[in-house]
Order: sequence, then C-alpha cells, then structure tokens
Amino acid sequence: MRYVVSFVFIALLVVGSVAFVRGAYSLGPIVVQPIDFNHTVHLDKAGLACAECHTDAATCVHAGLPGKDICLDCHDIDDEDHSQPEKAKLFDFAERDEDIPWARVAVTRPDVYFSHRRHVSSAGLDCLECHVDQASLTRPPARARLVMSMTACIECHEKNGASEDCLACHR
Repeated sequence: MRYVVSFVFIALLVVGSVAFVRGAYSLGPIVVQPIDFNHTVHLDKAGLACAECHTDAATCVHAGLPGKDICLDCHDIDDEDHSQPEKAKLFDFAERDEDIPWARVAVTRPDVYFSHRRHVSSAGLDCLECHVDQASLTRPPARARLVMSMTACIECHEKNGASEDCLACHR
C-alpha cells in the first residue's frame, strides 16, 4: 500500500509540474503595448468596424496592426486634447514620425496556417466570431494568447461546410 501511495504522489507531482511548465510556457512573457488601446471605445462608442483599423484583414494572411497613420485618420493632432495619456502617446509617435511598435498578442499555434483573407473575404466571417472578447477589452491583453482552440475551429468548419482536412490548416 505504501508503494501505491508513493507512486500516486510522485505521479501527481510530475503531472502537476508538467502542467505548470506548459501553462507558464504557453502564456509567454508579459507584453507591454506602447499604447493602452481601448477596443470598447473604438468598436462600441465610435462605431468602427475592425477592418477600418486592421486594413490587411480582407486582403492578406495577417490582419495587420494599425500604424499611426490609421489612428491619425480619426484623431487630429491639432484639435484633440493632449492631456489624455494614451492619445498623447499617439501624438508623440506622430511628432517623432515613428510608427507604433505594437507587439502581436493574438497568435495561432506554430503548426497552424491561418489566412485572415480567406476567412474574412472568402468565408465572410465577422472578426468578432473568432475574436469574441475584443469588443469588451478596455486595454490590450498582457500576454500573447491563442485566439481559438482547435475544437472551436472544427465546430466552425463543420457548421459552415468548410474543409476539415488536417492539412488544410496544419502545415
């Protein structure tokens, strides 16, 4: 009996350690964005569509991260309040003629090929079908994270009659 208890304890310790290391690894390092971008304000209050800022979503593999010029299409450096810290950061990038050095936080697994163009233009999906929590984010996520699970992808493919062949997405 003593050996069984020892074995179970060691097995739980090993499994727990592996789970902890996997969890810590998958979370990745903390990401500090140059601007605390508020999706809620831009999507709900300003009524913008995702593709108005992520302009590559309909034509490229990656949706792209908006540069300062996209932001300055709406925000006027001469007419807006520079006392708001996040707008002041945007205007500082503009005055220095530097682009905003965003860090990607929405990622897919390394073995997965995902094309925004195929899903947005060809399939006609709305961005919020996959990025379900974006509209509620008042600041960027602090860590890179997988956007969707394979189960969610398969369910969507089944529902929409898209290919479920492993090699369609896994390369």
